[in-house]
Amino acid sequence: MRKRVIMGTLLAFSLLASPAAVASAAEGDSGIADNVSSDFVSQPALDGLGNAELNQKTSAFQASRQGEVALFDSQGILRESRSAAAVELGQTNKLVSTVTVQAPVALIAARWPTRGPQPLVVLGRYLQGGAWSEWQTIGDEFESSKDAALNATEPWILTNVAAAQIAVVIPQGTKLQPTVEVIDSQTKAEDHAFATVETGDTQVFVSAGVKPSIATGPDGGKEKPDNNTSDAGKQVIPPDPAQNAWTNVPATGQPATVYSRADWGADESWMGWRLRAGAVRGAVVHHTATGNNYSPGDVPAILRSIYRYHAISLKWGDIGYNVLVDNFGRAWQGRAGNFWTSNIVGGHAYGVNSTTFGISVLGNYMDFRPSDAAVDTVARVVAYKLRPTGLDPLNLRTNIRKDGHDFMAPVVSGHRDVGATACPGNAFYAFLPTLRQMVAQYVSEPGNPIVSPDFNQSQQDQVNKGIPTVLAGQDRVGTSIEIARHAFPQGSRTVYVANGVNTADALAGGSLTDGPIVLVLDKRDAQAAVAKYVKEAKATKVVALGGTGAVSDAVLNTVAAGAATDRIGGRDRVETSALIARHAAETRPASAVFLAEMSRGVDALAAGSLTAGPVILVPTNGKLPSVVAQTIAAINPAKVVALGGPGAVSDAVLSQAAVGRASERVFGADRYQTAREISKYQFPQGSDHVYLASGTNPVDAVAGGVLSDGPILLLPNARGKSLGASTAAEIVRLQARTATALGGPGAVSREQLNQVFVTLQSISVAQPAGSK
Repeated sequence: MRKRVIMGTLLAFSLLASPAAVASAAEGDSGIADNVSSDFVSQPALDGLGNAELNQKTSAFQASRQGEVALFDSQGILRESRSAAAVELGQTNKLVSTVTVQAPVALIAARWPTRGPQPLVVLGRYLQGGAWSEWQTIGDEFESSKDAALNATEPWILTNVAAAQIAVVIPQGTKLQPTVEVIDSQTKAEDHAFATVETGDTQVFVSAGVKPSIATGPDGGKEKPDNNTSDAGKQVIPPDPAQNAWTNVPATGQPATVYSRADWGADESWMGWRLRAGAVRGAVVHHTATGNNYSPGDVPAILRSIYRYHAISLKWGDIGYNVLVDNFGRAWQGRAGNFWTSNIVGGHAYGVNSTTFGISVLGNYMDFRPSDAAVDTVARVVAYKLRPTGLDPLNLRTNIRKDGHDFMAPVVSGHRDVGATACPGNAFYAFLPTLRQMVAQYVSEPGNPIVSPDFNQSQQDQVNKGIPTVLAGQDRVGTSIEIARHAFPQGSRTVYVANGVNTADALAGGSLTDGPIVLVLDKRDAQAAVAKYVKEAKATKVVALGGTGAVSDAVLNTVAAGAATDRIGGRDRVETSALIARHAAETRPASAVFLAEMSRGVDALAAGSLTAGPVILVPTNGKLPSVVAQTIAAINPAKVVALGGPGAVSDAVLSQAAVGRASERVFGADRYQTAREISKYQFPQGSDHVYLASGTNPVDAVAGGVLSDGPILLLPNARGKSLGASTAAEIVRLQARTATALGGPGAVSREQLNQVFVTLQSISVAQPAGSK
């Protein structure tokens, strides 16, 4: 990988250094031992490595850092091989640190100050079975910490070794004080669930592996390079399986499984990266340049170590890759955020992170490619990300943009196509033409090429129909925009904006049907996101809900992005809700008016699905505000309905509002039961669709007020794993066939969502399609 691009590596490892100062960076509750030592000894030579071989390794590494690596044409034929001139080493110092390894899986890295002399190369070897391995180059390049204070190697992952040595090679006469870091994330009991795979097994550590693909032309000779912009129709001969020194893991032919950050044990307290949604103009394929002899059960710990190294040691705040794939064909979510419905900007390829999706295979693939299972999974995940874009995976020249400037690269690129590096390794890079063809196949096939472990058939069927299982952005503003896109897929001439912190005005706006409600915050990036959506929706008018204390004129003008502006706002939330009710009644005739308590409005959370009339906020007791009475008289509904019990809207207030009209009450013992009662009130005959939102932090339910094709059911704390029998019973009563969560896993947990789809599946089994 490349600086600020991410570097994959591994995990668990406890360091006992020679008699030098060893600093423990963090351990204890986190389950991570992160030790840093400055114990390096200067040596004139490295045991078992002569100057000629050292010179060769140094030259190759320097060439990689300059982008001077083997290049292949679209058929996998070696097109050009450039290498830097041999480095004139002369006299060099070899600064060597020896560490004792006690953990079964370890991550080792060297680091040094950015200023001053820099290493020519960093090498490593390990002690296993009583013998030392050969010296190997650590990674494809050097990384940099976010604060630019340190340079470092890519992480070096070792499994089941007794000791290791790391050598930092510097020119004679220069001074450098490196440190060595050893990360031991400790194996957890939960990791045992991933200790086996369904098919195949592999020990892919080899000294001689698969050779790069070779393709031939019609006459049997090597085909000359061409400038075609597609791989289509070209034959690529894969590596000869007989040359493999490892047992291949076959592809299953089934959708790939994508495990979550929770599955591999990510400590979310380490997350220091502000999530941003990016574009997908292409996909970048990587390898982590780390060891290959890991077992299935090692993988979660490996991922935790990579996370620790990227997020804490290099101060990147998170793992750089969006997804990582192991050699057993399992995909793991790397970068935090909503992987399923958006592309979170990663840190995998410097300059193109905001426009590409990054996926990396655990291991080093210079001499042999990943297993069939791993390659198939990479193809499926990339296809999932490319399918919505309409991009052709076989296109070798598309504008992905780099550092804000035009940059042409393949839609499915190797890391070396977009930066100076040897990644994803010569053998894997040579195999990319075949990978592109696989991606194209999966893009064109119906169905979902990937699933999460709990992505059951009901979810699969829903996704196939184009109905989202989750509507979520990186924050409440982003979620409201995603809901707006779903509710108004063709855009809207009018867009309403409401305060995203004090959401009372948005609650009242749930009865508006001529445009979406988008939340806005007093943050520049949030306002920019809303302005972008306004342009996307081709809105001609943006209307603020509430007075200037809720949405200032300056904010309104900013988010309007040149569109006309208007405001529906009174002196307080009660008057604002009454004015909104009048406006709503002008666009949709009202047979009823609904009253909700004004201070918190929690009983109005699920009221967006009510289509008989608007919601007006009122005090619990006392005299009904005159503006409410006047509004009800102007609308002249047949009945007035209180949402919530007498403790929310008293009988006296309800009576004043009804003044001779029919009145009734819809309520439960708490907000959750009230939401279910509203569902029964609005959908007595059931509903094909149901929405889910958090009842403890209900801002997403507020934004969902514009949705009316199904009820909004509120769920308890997402950290709990129970959907609740009463909510499940209401879904069964509705005979729902599809469901959508409003907000990410912090609002509706994966466990809760899965339980909903299990319930839907039971309905489907009991009530065959077409019977409803």
